[in-house]
Amino acid sequence: MLPDFDPQRENSFFRLFQDFYDLEKSVARQHDPANYTLERLRPLAQLAGNPERGLKLVHVAGTKGKGTTSYFIASLITASGHRCGVFSSPHLDTVRERFQVDGRLASFDDLEALAIPLCEKVRQAGLAPSLFELFTVLALQHFQGQGVEYAVLETGIGGRVDSTNYPDQKELSVITPLSYDHTALLGSDIRQIAAEKAGILRQDTPVLLAHQPFPQAEEVIRQTAASLHAPLFPPGEDAPVAWLPFPLPPFLLENFQCAWSAVKRLGLSPRRELFRFPRLRARFERIRERPPVILDAAHNGDSARRLKEALALLYPRIHFLCILGSVPGKDVAGIVQGLKGMDADFILTNPKTPRGSALPQLLQEARKAGLSIRQVIPDLTSPSQLPGDTPLLFTGSFFTALIGETLFHAPQTTPTP
Repeated sequence: MLPDFDPQRENSFFRLFQDFYDLEKSVARQHDPANYTLERLRPLAQLAGNPERGLKLVHVAGTKGKGTTSYFIASLITASGHRCGVFSSPHLDTVRERFQVDGRLASFDDLEALAIPLCEKVRQAGLAPSLFELFTVLALQHFQGQGVEYAVLETGIGGRVDSTNYPDQKELSVITPLSYDHTALLGSDIRQIAAEKAGILRQDTPVLLAHQPFPQAEEVIRQTAASLHAPLFPPGEDAPVAWLPFPLPPFLLENFQCAWSAVKRLGLSPRRELFRFPRLRARFERIRERPPVILDAAHNGDSARRLKEALALLYPRIHFLCILGSVPGKDVAGIVQGLKGMDADFILTNPKTPRGSALPQLLQEARKAGLSIRQVIPDLTSPSQLPGDTPLLFTGSFFTALIGETLFHAPQTTPTP
């Protein structure tokens, strides 16, 4: 929990938006394509004064690594001497995490000063945007007010009709590795998913394409870029790993490399003395040294596999107890298969989230895969429910990782993996 977390201010802020539906809390609506359109964004942005204008936008889409890549890009832009905002999701403790400028969370005073008149204008105009659509515009308003030059926008779901995709002008599009996620909305074929992600590309606008685990996905992205005459390039110049305060697992190192290439493509020159490593919550985050407690939000099959490989590399011959929980709509079978063969026993639980839990499906898939299930604990609320002096991994969802953070009181400084 963040040290300045204020539940009263949090609740007060969300009450401003009580008239608007929240797709993140409604699985049924979340997977209904009818709820995803950019048509509501045009009049909404106009009411807000088109805050996207004047900002140099870097748009990041993907299945894996888009959050960490976004944070790395923002940190490197700031290290280049330019003010940079980053809009990301979801938040774990406070909504303020979604609105950051130069690594600092927005204040409720600043957000409310913009949100109150914006919501009033929206009601008077008879518009009915979703909460995420409002947050997207609010973030850009906040960045404008803070004198931001560059804004990094992380897509929520997909890309083509994601709220963050409404601006026409961008400096750079970034596609991180694609895999299977949100299949009910994006499609069950990797080509369909890639086509949705490629929707963020713009005419003549450069595209950074990270290494893709599925050749078919890369083919779709390349074809889309060619049709738009958008120059496409892979991560190139070696990133300065000496700047990192500790060794990163391979998948995070790849994200840092991608971010470095993106910033260099923007023509910027980060300076080591200005670089601040961002706190990557629930991204292979170790919050206890001995024995280790690791939080990782791997919520699809490929991410789970990469997590398993990172543990074997950085913690050889260490037997973990894995606390695993997932939410509805995720590739539960893929997550289980990705973790299969890991040197671990498993405790299955419910994530702490209003989105619900996929525990019944998770238990079924775990048994089918032959995972070593030690216990099912639907409500995990105390460290006493877990064995002491045992290496622990909390994964399967950001909200399962949050259980570990709550139980073991994660430090608020950047932890050392």
